[in-house]
Amino acid sequence: MLDQLIQSAQQQLSPQLEQLGVQPSQLGSIFNVAQDSLTDGLKSQAASGGLDSVFSLFNGQGGNLQSNSIVSSLSNGFVSSLVSKLGIDQSMASKISSVVVPFVMQKFAGSETGSAASPTDLADKLGFGDISSSLGSLLGGKDKGGDLLGGIGNLF
Repeated sequence: MLDQLIQSAQQQLSPQLEQLGVQPSQLGSIFNVAQDSLTDGLKSQAASGGLDSVFSLFNGQGGNLQSNSIVSSLSNGFVSSLVSKLGIDQSMASKISSVVVPFVMQKFAGSETGSAASPTDLADKLGFGDISSSLGSLLGGKDKGGDLLGGIGNLF
């Protein structure tokens, strides 16, 4: 799913990024870094106990995206990745991020991506199978949104 959102971003945002001074030859690399950075950032958020927040964001309940802490974290991670992986200076990386991340996250939270029935359903849709299976084991081995209290009870 994220790969499709990144492809859409590349098609629609390339002219805008070129106006900012990005060389056409850099665009493919920038969007590859965007995909890796945003995927890793969402996985990290989900794995560190923020799956419910990612779930709310995906289902359009994340509030104002400009002030959403997940979006801010993803943006910062993308800037860091652009600097470290592509050698883009901090100022240009920030400009690129301010165009790409809001676009992708608006699509991510928009109705065209659909909705998820549960946080584990979202993890499956995003291809975060390792997180889904970890959550499943924490939830008592139940698939797709098992009984949290029962799962916690099994830990003792």
